[in-house]
Amino acid sequence: EQLARVQELTVTRPNVGSITFHGATDVRGMDFGKIVKLSVGEVLVYSDLDMKPPVGEGLNKRATLTLCQCWAPADQVQQDEAAQERYRDRIRRMTEKKNAEFVDYDCRTGIWKFRVDQF
Repeated sequence: EQLARVQELTVTRPNVGSITFHGATDVRGMDFGKIVKLSVGEVLVYSDLDMKPPVGEGLNKRATLTLCQCWAPADQVQQDEAAQERYRDRIRRMTEKKNAEFVDYDCRTGIWKFRVDQF
């Protein structure tokens, strides 16, 4: 059955963001509305800890997240390249403090991309 091994499953909310779960994922019986919450600037996967499976099972696995509308304060960056780079470094440090791997952040588009090993 195809639903038992969906490769690189991606859950998307337009203009908000997406999560790509790496490898094969068994999505049979999965209620994405209860498991995944994507809102501007925030991602929750298994907010109900009673639903959370062991690491490596379900959606509790390595994933790449892309968040939209993560704008830098306009007064801090505007068109100044150096200020944009400082803000990008700030986002990198914040990402790493959350035990995630920073991939990219673009001040011009407001898109922040990072990876996690689990949720």
